[in-house]
Amino acid sequence: MSLTIYQSITPADKPPQQNGQSSLLCGAEPPYRIRKWCGVRRSTWLLTFYVIAYIGYLIGGSYLFGYLEHDNEQMLRRDVRRRKLEFIREHPSVTPQQLEQLIVDVTANGLSPLEHGANATNWNFGQSFLFTVTIVTTIGYGHINPKTAGGKLVCILYCIVGIPFTLVFLSAIVQRLLSPTFRLLSKFLQKLSHFGNLEVRLLHLGLMGLAIFLMVFLIPSVLFWWLEPGWSFLDSVYFVFISLTTIGLGDYIPGDNAVHIYYRNFYKAMVGVYLLTGLLLLSLTLTVYYDIPQLNLGLHLHKHRDIFDGENDRASQRRGYGTSKEELSENTTVSHFAETETETNQLVRK
Repeated sequence: MSLTIYQSITPADKPPQQNGQSSLLCGAEPPYRIRKWCGVRRSTWLLTFYVIAYIGYLIGGSYLFGYLEHDNEQMLRRDVRRRKLEFIREHPSVTPQQLEQLIVDVTANGLSPLEHGANATNWNFGQSFLFTVTIVTTIGYGHINPKTAGGKLVCILYCIVGIPFTLVFLSAIVQRLLSPTFRLLSKFLQKLSHFGNLEVRLLHLGLMGLAIFLMVFLIPSVLFWWLEPGWSFLDSVYFVFISLTTIGLGDYIPGDNAVHIYYRNFYKAMVGVYLLTGLLLLSLTLTVYYDIPQLNLGLHLHKHRDIFDGENDRASQRRGYGTSKEELSENTTVSHFAETETETNQLVRK
């Protein structure tokens, strides 16, 4: 009888024993140890601390936003109440109940009560395309929504198919874009061979992040600031960030002003295209970011990080964690990088 010891947890200089001679048999100690703090796995402690910190972060955020927004909300409510009372005094034939019912009827259906929107529709191609993009990407502004029973049912079924469809689409395009991305990284490693791999990868990530920040955040923010009357630059940055992080609060929607009436259809469709492109580039950046083990803090919460081989770990520390190209092949993305670098080296030799 033979027992296979996985190489991932076996010291490199101690080949696995076979033919019944494995040290895992007969109660012998395994060739590795588990990191523990006070008798509990290290990853369990780290996960516990992380969960506590996350819950504290949520609770702290609740108090913070309440503190920042409560007084302003009360001021706005007082202003609305004052203006309603003034309207009733100026129009004694209208009762407070009638005014309240009018406000409920106008705001309940999501339609603009303004005259410039009287002949507009929420379901032209541009508006419908933007709505479709926001539901399959889970941004979900909520600025328009189906009112009919058929529309609600179709929306559910459409999202059941559309959301995974979109995830596969984004994943497939990102995988295609990784090839030139890591080819550029391999050139950086060749040109900057006197630096460590970590430093070169951080430089590559920084330049990539800067380029995408300009294309996805800064330039679109300036364009929305210019195209949207009444938006400050902060409003534009806020809209871009809330959209591309798929938070989608829906408090700012481009293309709903009267000045857009002649090109609203095209404008709305282009906003949908921008959202897809922005999400794609952000996904690419995050993939490159998480491909660097030193930056992927979530790895420390995995149970396999508790496996400890003292001799090999000390050797890794002497080399510097993550600085050798062999260590960079820990995940599939870096393996892809290694293949790309090999192809690039062959091209250079030719």
